[in-house]
Amino acid sequence: MILKEKINTEIYNYIVNNYKLNQPILIKDIYASFPETNETTIRSILKRLTEKELVVKIKNGVYGLPNKESIMGKPSVFTSDILSKKYLVNKNGFIGYKTGLSFANFLGLTTQTASVESVISNAVSNKKREIKINNNRFIINAPRYQVTNENYKLLQILDLLNEFDSYSEIDLKTASKIILKYITNIKLTEEELEMIISSYPLEAQVRFYKIGGQNVIASE
Repeated sequence: MILKEKINTEIYNYIVNNYKLNQPILIKDIYASFPETNETTIRSILKRLTEKELVVKIKNGVYGLPNKESIMGKPSVFTSDILSKKYLVNKNGFIGYKTGLSFANFLGLTTQTASVESVISNAVSNKKREIKINNNRFIINAPRYQVTNENYKLLQILDLLNEFDSYSEIDLKTASKIILKYITNIKLTEEELEMIISSYPLEAQVRFYKIGGQNVIASE
């Protein structure tokens, strides 16, 4: 019993000392920070902390510190913060990225906006599915090639080129200037560049080489 209380206290102190108000607390990060503690025990501790209103459960696997200034006491954890921490970025850099219509809009290739944003992430299995975060819907899928801090921009562009006609309101020749600027100075070995490109359908490969994409990638 004393040992359990000690672990309980250690986990709570870790949360308080490492997280700010309105910052999402992912249970998988707690698991990683306490590798010698059984995951079932950690879930039980978080459940007790929630019952005592020392932490607030936002959704499965995501918690937050209570906002004492709020009438409801709930943290205002932004959807973008949860999405980023779970699916887009970890301590080593990018593990995922936004794709589809929202990315085309970001580049200025279309004025359309996505009603449901699409996300590619290493943190999911191969099964494409819809998820909800704070009542916002996202389509999430696994990448064709492992996402890294060095290659995520290239993967975004290849996704775009794969369905270019569906996403862009301007022709490929005009869009190529924007696309090439986005991936200029990416540093990859020739071998990795070829492996990434070859993991995409032929149409995306042809478009990439047609606009000279390989010429702006800096070889390591």
